[in-house]
Amino acid sequence: KAKYGSIFLGNPKNLERDGYDSTGGNVDYDPAYECTGGSTDPADKHCPFQLSQSPDDAMGHDLTGWEDRLLHVNLPSYRDPLCPRTLKYLFTKAKRPFDIRVRVLQQNVPSEDPGCLEEYCKMMEDLRRENGGGGTTAQGGPEGDECPHADQVFIHAIHAKDAAGPTYARGLLGADIRKAYDENVLSPQDFCMSTDSHMDFEPEWDQRMVDMWDQAENEYAVLSTYVADIVQLGQNLNGVHEVPHLCMVTFTSQVRTHATKCARNLSKPKLTNAIWGAGLSFSKCHAELKVPVDPHTPGVFDGEEFNRAARFWTYGYDIYTPNRVWVLHDYPGSQHNPKTSGWGHGSFSNADLKNSHYRLNTILDVPGGEKKYEKALALKQSKYGLGDRRSLDQLIQFSGIDLRHKKVTIDGENRCGNLQWVPFIENPKGVNCIPKFDDITEEPLDLPYEKTSVWYDPRVDGIGAGMVARQAVGSEEEDRTESEGERAAAAKAAHEKHRAEAEKLAGSSLHEEHAALAAALLEAEGGDGGGGHVLYSREGGFNRDAISNVAAAAIKAEEGGVHIFPPLLRGAPGLGIPKGRFFSSTVKMTKHGVEHLPVPVKLSVLAMVLGLCFAIIASGGVRQKRKAESMKSG
Repeated sequence: KAKYGSIFLGNPKNLERDGYDSTGGNVDYDPAYECTGGSTDPADKHCPFQLSQSPDDAMGHDLTGWEDRLLHVNLPSYRDPLCPRTLKYLFTKAKRPFDIRVRVLQQNVPSEDPGCLEEYCKMMEDLRRENGGGGTTAQGGPEGDECPHADQVFIHAIHAKDAAGPTYARGLLGADIRKAYDENVLSPQDFCMSTDSHMDFEPEWDQRMVDMWDQAENEYAVLSTYVADIVQLGQNLNGVHEVPHLCMVTFTSQVRTHATKCARNLSKPKLTNAIWGAGLSFSKCHAELKVPVDPHTPGVFDGEEFNRAARFWTYGYDIYTPNRVWVLHDYPGSQHNPKTSGWGHGSFSNADLKNSHYRLNTILDVPGGEKKYEKALALKQSKYGLGDRRSLDQLIQFSGIDLRHKKVTIDGENRCGNLQWVPFIENPKGVNCIPKFDDITEEPLDLPYEKTSVWYDPRVDGIGAGMVARQAVGSEEEDRTESEGERAAAAKAAHEKHRAEAEKLAGSSLHEEHAALAAALLEAEGGDGGGGHVLYSREGGFNRDAISNVAAAAIKAEEGGVHIFPPLLRGAPGLGIPKGRFFSSTVKMTKHGVEHLPVPVKLSVLAMVLGLCFAIIASGGVRQKRKAESMKSG
């Protein structure tokens, strides 16, 4: 009876067992709450970004829908005999089958397992025969077309013995997506979907998924859930369009999605507390390009989903529960086949698995990760680390999950119900800007960080970037001896400061300011990228002339009203662009006195003092000798 639908919060007894204060039951869904947080004050209303705020980001496409866009589908498959049937249903039930591109990570034993594409072609031939010669894709394709849409399917084949779990498989598909982007056959404004190789689909599922994504009214939306079983195909579950809703976790060896709830009669996709399910992920392709699955985690099953959810969310993406089920999962057909679960005996060792857990724990601050600040920060800022639009502290507050103490809740509150969207400052270069990383080290190349990044440090990235090395700042952090309570208070204060700034700037004229800043930076780097100076390269390190140019461009942009530097540095005397070139130094700039100087410097000072003493004594001896000789000659 609820106007916009309802959400089941859980069984009161189970919630009490898990440490929640919630009474459970159902609550009415309130879509407006996602922007207002329940406040009637217009100043408190902050809604997600949409292309209408920055039409140029559409890259020439319509602001909604998928006209002139493609839909790219990723299917990891491990010895799965249902993969060919999935391809058949995917194409024959689509409204626009010619605009779909499929990438299959096929992990087979070639002598034992039939190929996914080959069997799909046979199925389409049988379908044509059943329909008296074929016709449309739904009828098996036109007569004479041996395998309709075969040129739209890319098979990435590896031997099953080389499999290393779902994250490794999805990571390889992520690399294929990136390659397609580099070759200009995939646009950030295309749609991307990741699902499993044993699925079925409702009629016109492709158009319906795009329409549902548009309903979220968020350019950074990711639709995700544990989809319903294929026995519900064509059904309105329980007569109330019931859909699975992910909002809780438990702790095993990692953070595991747990206790799926449900929502009923939702009027639109519902914002979740950053809980993502690997069985279905639907978004614009810029999300897949910015947040690829980490392939360096062989053997991981538990932990895959929340790790990626955290990375999505810190990059500015929001996870939504779909309000309808258009893609369904064959649970009996996949889970009852012993072959399809054999990846656990693939090419990874216990040491590999241990390192995978260490890696995931480090990124999320879960106990068991890297303890040294500098090394942990480097991993968090790397290619498969966290994003720089929202912080990990903000994620903990929003999700309600106490990652640092492995507790399912930080405050006992149930976050399955209505939630308020967390504002963030969009990247000045727009939603389609894909961050760059070194191909070998996976370190970030978009340095120094600009002011809107949560990684921004004025000592490293501000005026005179490079005067203090990032490593030196990390060393200072390691030297701190604050208590856990003091650290928590400082983190909370930083979180509140960033949140206040984000709320102030969200929904403002930032798109125009960002465009001005991007233009200034491009001009400083040498124009449109053709023959310009790069700020950083792995071989040559920082280009200090280019850094000077960018710093100058940043000041120029500030003069035009684009605020880059923090308030304390704006207009401060003596903080202009230094003359000459910048330099890097690992010397800690916050300690004073000879005793804090590095050993080589101490030795140099001592040598200078001894040399000066020797020179004085020697010069005194020469004067005495000359005086004696003068007296003797006289």
